[in-house]
Amino acid sequence: MKTKNFNAYLEKRLNKSEIAEIEKSAKLEMEFLQSLQADISKAVARYMMVEKIGFNELVRRLNISPTQVSKMQSGSANLTLASIAHLFALLKMRPRLVIKEN
Repeated sequence: MKTKNFNAYLEKRLNKSEIAEIEKSAKLEMEFLQSLQADISKAVARYMMVEKIGFNELVRRLNISPTQVSKMQSGSANLTLASIAHLFALLKMRPRLVIKEN
């Protein structure tokens, strides 16, 4: 019900092209987030394989909650830049952000 009300609100305030632009930006943002999450998940899996450690040891080394580690592994964590820096410092990897125009 709330979504319907919000859509009606948008249609009153914005024209169709403005709504389409917002939807396009939201879709791109979601794609980028999912790509970053997948990359982090792969890096964590590789680290665990190379170090021959299990989940509990990873939790201990990162000193964060098991829930957050589980989200990293599954590619669903919504991490801050500080969390990413902490993670990659442990992994002894230097993340690099490459920005390209679409």
